[in-house]
Amino acid sequence: MRPQSQGLLLTLVFSFAIALSFAVAAVCVSHLREEPSFLPKETASEPSATQTESDTRPEETESESETEDTEAPGGLRYASRGDGTCRLVSIGSCADACVVIPELAPTGDRVTAIDARAFYGSSTVTAVQIPASVRQIGELAFANCPNLLYISVSPQNATYCDIDGVLYTADERTLIQYPAKRAGEEVLIRGVTVEICDMAFYNCATLCRVTFAGSAEQWETIRIGIKNYSLTAAAKRFEG
Repeated sequence: MRPQSQGLLLTLVFSFAIALSFAVAAVCVSHLREEPSFLPKETASEPSATQTESDTRPEETESESETEDTEAPGGLRYASRGDGTCRLVSIGSCADACVVIPELAPTGDRVTAIDARAFYGSSTVTAVQIPASVRQIGELAFANCPNLLYISVSPQNATYCDIDGVLYTADERTLIQYPAKRAGEEVLIRGVTVEICDMAFYNCATLCRVTFAGSAEQWETIRIGIKNYSLTAAAKRFEG
């Protein structure tokens, strides 16, 4: 081989080696810049330590200051709110036929509320007396009480009233509970009534007739809650 050809070959080999070295270096640098695949990526669904301790914590409510419900002498159960008032939680072990809800619980707290389903399903209670202090009655508080004859509300109560033993809101717009065993076959519903609560007329065996002080058209606009079978099955008469 001629000396000139040998020199040209060496030059080409040397140039190829340099180009290969630059290519390998470029590949290594690009790999170093990439995020390692074994490191988990932070996602929006994983809260930071600060979020876990504060942002995701449920908001404090007034109920957190309440004491656990306790049974008072006589069997009724109350829960104090810690501010001088309490809720009547349930009938508890009370076996009285006529239940007089006191304005002040044995603890000295003022009874301002009756919980939802507080008397629900009680077969022993026949009459309930609600004091002036009660400002809130939960859903179905007196529903499904098969022997309930009468509900009485203090005339000084500004939120609720009774009309011939039937429980209404004070403005008579909402009929809350018709006692299941109320005497008589007929009930008169006020013309201003716009709502009848769920199970207000549940299992009322003696009810046969309903007289509404308004018109038939008004009756059709009343919101009637679920499971009021005795009401819907009764004969209707309209005075308006």
